[in-house]
Order: sequence, then structure tokens, then C-alpha cells
Amino acid sequence: MAGLGWRWTRGRGAKQFSLIVCAVSAVVISFLGKADAPAFDRARAVLSDLTEPALTRLRAPLVAVERWTDNASNFFTAFQDNLELKRENDELRKWQNVALSLESKLHRYEVLLNAVRDPALPSVTARVIGEASRPFIRSMILNVGAEREVKKGQAVVDERGLLGRIYVTGQNTSWVILLTDLNSRVPVVIEPFHRRAILTGDNTPTPQLELDVGDGPVKPGDRVVSTGDGGLLPPDLPVGTVMQQGSELRVVLFAQPSTSDFVHILSYSLPEPPIATDSVPAPATTAAEEPKVPAATVTAGISARPAPPAMPLQSRNPDVPRFDGQVEEQDR
Repeated sequence: MAGLGWRWTRGRGAKQFSLIVCAVSAVVISFLGKADAPAFDRARAVLSDLTEPALTRLRAPLVAVERWTDNASNFFTAFQDNLELKRENDELRKWQNVALSLESKLHRYEVLLNAVRDPALPSVTARVIGEASRPFIRSMILNVGAEREVKKGQAVVDERGLLGRIYVTGQNTSWVILLTDLNSRVPVVIEPFHRRAILTGDNTPTPQLELDVGDGPVKPGDRVVSTGDGGLLPPDLPVGTVMQQGSELRVVLFAQPSTSDFVHILSYSLPEPPIATDSVPAPATTAAEEPKVPAATVTAGISARPAPPAMPLQSRNPDVPRFDGQVEEQDR
């Protein structure tokens, strides 16, 4: 009986200890949930800086194996793929001629109108060394950071289009929040009617379009590009094409993070507004002014002028009252 009692007491103590551990863990988790998010971002940046060499070495063989696997799966469809590529090449040649003609015409119009072309954006080339695909986040890790003047909010693109933007920077690494992430909100423009919208990520391969107030129809196949509203991203970056999914409008993205190896980080900022001045500029044209004569010339002219002739003296009758400018009482 004593042994049974001891076992029962020990089991009850273990249950109480587990309950205490769970309570303490719940309190700690609640405090961590209310903690400052930048602290975790800084910790993530420091950790990525420390693991950057290992991630670079580990990703290279993984990428090679992934590409080999993709090529092996396409081995049995090589003939059909070649036919499809030939058809696409013929189509692309036709559109290439159209693009070259439009480019030449646009250049002539710019010369006639004396238009100023948009300056080329400076960029930094980076390599993808890791990907984070957790339940509520879609991001990738790059091997450049603040040492190369990479800043939070800069756009990240590849040769196909926009991937996302920087949201955490370390000394030698940076993290990219992708367009498909649940926390991503990007202003875009739908061509050809320039309908503005917000591209909202929802952790699916095709982000959702939230149309802004405005006119113009939106149909599947329309091209979606970025806009420079608010100075968030550079304008006219290709994003994707519109697709209809039930009652929702979504975007099929041009860039695919899973196949991106080298990317470009664009440095973009809005130009500074001109400084207002209170001074009023002088009029460009004024009425003709009279020529000014030097003072020495005027003095010489006055001195050279002949004196007036002397008035002859007249006789004066002593009986006539005299008014010579004296006081009136005295003159009288």
C-alpha cells in the first residue's frame, strides 16, 4: 500500500509540474507576442549573417540537383517541347519586329518634343542563398546587405519581372518579402486602361487584385505593372497578367521565386521638391530710360551759363510809399 501511495503521489506531482510548465510557457509566449518586432528582425539579420557562408555552399548542390531532376523529367517530352519552342520563336520574331519599330518611332517623337528620358536606376546584383516558406510567410535570403548600401523597401527583380521588396537588412545578407506573402501590399496599374489597383498576397501563387476607384474595364490577359505611388517602388516594372478565378481577379506573376538564382536590387527614391522662394523676379524688359548725365557735366554747364543782364536803375519819388519786402507795419 505504501508503494502504491508513493506512486500515486509521484504521478500527481508530475501532473502538477507539467501544468506549471505549460502555464509559464503560455505567459512567456504572450509576452513574446507583444514584444517589439524590430528586435526579432535584427536577430534574424544577425543570424543570417552568421550562416551566410554555409547557406551559400549548401544551396549550390541543391540547385544543381533540382535542375537535373527537372531536366530528367523533361527528357521524354523533348520532341514536343522542341516543336513548341519553334512555334514560340516564330511568334517572338514577329513581336520583336513590332517592338523595334515602335522603339524607333518613340525615339523620333522624343527628339521632336525634346522629351527627357527616364534615368536608368542604379542596382545591385545579388544571389539567392535561401528561401523561407513557413505557413504565414514567403521570403528569400540574398547574399548582400547594408555593406552594399541595400536598404529596406527597395524593389527586387529578376530578368522576368518584380519579385518583392527588401524588409530586413543585415550587414552581408538581406531578406525579401515576396509578392505572394500574406503581408505584401503593392500598388499596381492595369494596362491598357491604366486602372489602378492593389496587389494583395495571400500565400498562394496568384496574388489577388483589389481594384481602386476609377473607370476602365479589366479583363483576363491584361498586363499588370508597378506604379510609383508613394515612392514605394519604381514605376513600370512588369508584374504579371490578369486572370479570372470565380468572382475574383488574380495575377499570374512573371517572376517565379523558385527558379530565381540571381536578382537585382533597385535603388529608387522620389526626387526632392523644389525649394520655394519669396523673392519676385525682376521683369525681363523695361521701358527705355533717359540717359543719365554725370553730375560734373551738369555743374560745368551751370557755371558756363551767361549771367542775366543787369536791370537799369530807376528814379524813385520819395513821396511814394516803398514796399521793399520789409515787415508790413514798418513799410506802411
